[in-house]
Amino acid sequence: GEIALHAITSLSSLATGSDERIQAIFKSGIMVKVPILLDHHKENIRKQTCNALFKFIDGSLERIGCIMFTDTTMEKVIHLLNSDPCWLVRMECLKIVWKMIETGHRYLIMSLVDRGSIEAICSVVVCSDEDMTMMALNALESILKLGIAEISDYATRVFECEGTAKLELLQEHKSENVYRKAKNLITKYFSESAENDGNDIFERFQNLDL
Repeated sequence: GEIALHAITSLSSLATGSDERIQAIFKSGIMVKVPILLDHHKENIRKQTCNALFKFIDGSLERIGCIMFTDTTMEKVIHLLNSDPCWLVRMECLKIVWKMIETGHRYLIMSLVDRGSIEAICSVVVCSDEDMTMMALNALESILKLGIAEISDYATRVFECEGTAKLELLQEHKSENVYRKAKNLITKYFSESAENDGNDIFERFQNLDL
């Protein structure tokens, strides 16, 4: 317990540290301990670890890279987002994934999708916390937008994990922000006109003289 808390404290201190301090602690091997902490049997340790990771990345691609290239860290974060029994842990995981997606870096987003982020985000999009729902919706919007640009069928993956059904459910949400966002996503990415637009893009791509 004390060792775990010490590791979390060290990780949290990186959030406000200089680049030199970050490099020093990173080289000390603290990041290697993160996957172990994410597997901890105490939900509070898992929650604090995810919160420390969120503070650490702070929208910086360099810091995000430290996490992405640390063996199994993001796989575990996405797994916890998808299935942790504690919703507070899942909220912290969503914040990490959302923060990374909001950088708009396409290779980063594609890597997160490859690790199962679409399915994990869809697993929490319907919940009692409006902020969590909006965060999930915004993350899905960024992923779907990239899917169109990259000729990748991310919309099908959302549909296959029942994400579309959940978006339809959210159109009955008491929050105007939530139901408008859900309605816009369905109209833009899952309606008949959206499918036709996608087919047109695919046909133009096939006809390119590469």
